[in-house]
Order: sequence, then C-alpha cells, then structure tokens
Amino acid sequence: MKLYAVITGDIVDSSKITKEEHSLLLDTLKSAFEDITSLYADKKEEAIPFDIFRGDSFQGLIPHPESALAASLLIRASLRKNQPESSAVSWDARTAIGIGTIDYPPKNISEGDGEAYRRSGPLLDKMKTHQRLSIITPWKEMNEEMNVQAALMDAVIAKWSPEQAEIVLELLEGKSRKLIGQQYGISQAAVHYRVKGAAWSAVEKFLHRYEFLIKQKWPE
Repeated sequence: MKLYAVITGDIVDSSKITKEEHSLLLDTLKSAFEDITSLYADKKEEAIPFDIFRGDSFQGLIPHPESALAASLLIRASLRKNQPESSAVSWDARTAIGIGTIDYPPKNISEGDGEAYRRSGPLLDKMKTHQRLSIITPWKEMNEEMNVQAALMDAVIAKWSPEQAEIVLELLEGKSRKLIGQQYGISQAAVHYRVKGAAWSAVEKFLHRYEFLIKQKWPE
C-alpha cells in the first residue's frame, strides 16, 4: 500500500480580510499550489490537486508524504510574503497534515476518502484556535514528537516579517543564498541577516527530522 499526505487548511481570521485583499489572497494560494506541484509532483503527474472551498478553506493531496511539511510551510510563507502592509490581520493559515493510505486518487480532491483524509480533516476541526500546524501519522511516537515540534514552529512563523517569509520561500524552493541575493539585488550579509531572523536553521532541522521519520517508518 502506498502512503499519501492530505493537507487540510483554512485562513486565519478570514472574516477580517477585506474584499479587495481576498482576491489577492486567493491568487497567493493558487500560486503556492502551483509551486508545490512544480516541486513535489511526480514527473508523470500533471499536478498535485488542491481545492479551495467555502472561500477560505483548502485541501490538497500530496503523493509523497515526506514532502507534506515543506508544502505546508510553503503555503504559509507565501501568505506572509504577500500580506499587504495595510492589512489589519497577519495572513496565515491553519494546516492539518494527515498521513495514511487513500482509497483511490480522486478527480476532485475534496471527494477523496481513506486514512489520510480521515486523519487530516477531523484533525483541523479539533485544532485549538491558537494552533497553526498539526501532524498526525499512523505512528503514535512520531505524533507525540511532531506535536511538540509543530508548536515550536508556530512560534517561529508568527515572528516572520514579509521579507523573512520571502527568503524562506526561496529556500524551500531550493535556491542558494548566493542566487537569492542576486535575485533581489541584496548583499550576502543582508541575505544572512534575513535567514537568521527567520530562524531558518530551526525550520530546516524540523523539515529534515520529519522527512527522516517518514522515510524510516515507510521506506518506498
């Protein structure tokens, strides 16, 4: 049996986002989903399916569960990067990652079923208001560790400025610090300052730990 990851999420404080900003927010989400496809889809697959529903909720199916955490962080970094200066709220999303099998690849993502779906959706419903990231897998000991790590990651992401989120987004896409500096016309010292301010070393360690545990538990 193959394992998948389902990411179910919603926008934090969406009712406080203006109609003008909401259009930009949806474009940001769609762009993030396209980036996830280009980074984490199999070459044989056309896209990683994501649906946006009820205006502020979304769900996506990730074919390789070891990529799900990076995909989740990419969505949140994209939101923080594109948040307008005039916005009354900090753009962010609550994301629940469920790992497990699925019954069949659905044509419409929200119509799928299986363990990954039955873990992800209910997990988002159970998340407390202050939580932004939660992960549930078939393995109890991994869940316990991920709950601690996720809480720490939420504290890190809450402090990201748009500039720091921008750098994190580029790093998640695999770009070197030298290339990032050239792309934005800033010095390596400025890149280093933003990377450090975003606590990228902690983010990277969490990503590596998550990927290692998934591959250890379920080597493909």
